[in-house]
Amino acid sequence: MPTLTFTTQIATSQEALWAFHAGTEALTKITPPGTRVRLIDAPAKLAQGVVFTLVVSQPPVFVPLRWRCEFLLWEPPLRFVDRQVPGKGPFAFWEHEHRFEALGVGRSQLTDTITYTPPLGPLGKLADALFIRKQLTEMFAYRHRVTKAALEGV
Repeated sequence: MPTLTFTTQIATSQEALWAFHAGTEALTKITPPGTRVRLIDAPAKLAQGVVFTLVVSQPPVFVPLRWRCEFLLWEPPLRFVDRQVPGKGPFAFWEHEHRFEALGVGRSQLTDTITYTPPLGPLGKLADALFIRKQLTEMFAYRHRVTKAALEGV
């Protein structure tokens, strides 16, 4: 099962970093250009146990995909974990941990760890090698750049 980890240090407090990611509006802020994401059953408040559905369309296909996820852990201001509901999204398995670590006064670290299994067995493994891993890497690099710029006022 592939695992990808992305880490960025940001000149902001752990609490500010958490607050930036702890609301549904963060999703649209950190979505790369060309990708469309819509939350169709936005909860009033994010918390452990909350289930939500995204509709995602992105290059090169642009076919809208429904993606149902659940927050498995919600531990402010340290971390939260979301996982695709089995059989309800584009991956055979998807789990995403968002970790927010204080590094000192006015400094923190954002770490995203994604563990996933591509769909379609051996064909999915080939797709992962050809484009899925690259696409995820580019997406999370963008998310981290946008988060850093927004919180550092760059």
